[in-house]
Amino acid sequence: MKTNTRNIFIAIAIIFSLLLISFFSMDPAHIVIDGEEIGDIGGFTGFVMACLIGFVALFFALSVTGLVLAMVAVVLVVVLGAVLGSFAIALLPLMIPFLILYALFSLFSRKKTA
Repeated sequence: MKTNTRNIFIAIAIIFSLLLISFFSMDPAHIVIDGEEIGDIGGFTGFVMACLIGFVALFFALSVTGLVLAMVAVVLVVVLGAVLGSFAIALLPLMIPFLILYALFSLFSRKKTA
């Protein structure tokens, strides 16, 4: 997403947030439509509030899910490292004959210096 597009989305979100805050700041007795006082929030305002609550819930659900999956991945990497490390440590005694042969080869293949 480009920076300009991101800034436009942020501006729209701020405008809608301020709009919702302004709806909550009004006393219900002052909202009069066609001579009737409106006591509950419905219609377009209710729809906007429901969308906002839904988007916030979706954002937090995806955030928490992403964090959980990231932590599971970290745990799996640690477990895999521990298993492979213990496997390597268990195989170290098998390296002793090869290390002895390499040491003998290195010992006898040294060039004599004067």
